[in-house]
Amino acid sequence: MSQIADEITNILSPVIGKGLATSAVYMQCRKMAILPQDLSEENIEEFSEQFKKGMQIFAGEQKANEIATKIRNLKK
Repeated sequence: MSQIADEITNILSPVIGKGLATSAVYMQCRKMAILPQDLSEENIEEFSEQFKKGMQIFAGEQKANEIATKIRNLKK
């Protein structure tokens, strides 16, 4: 995985656990037709928006927004 994918996994791990966080990053990348190692600053905005939609179901809108903001903030 890329450094960004690893950082996203670290953001998600306290909320959904490490194993599920790793799987979630992989699945979202798959939906975007990229591999986790191809996740970069260029596609982090798309990743965070798409991921937020799915996360709302599991964690609620407020938590999903917080997580999406943390992911977007990885963009330097």
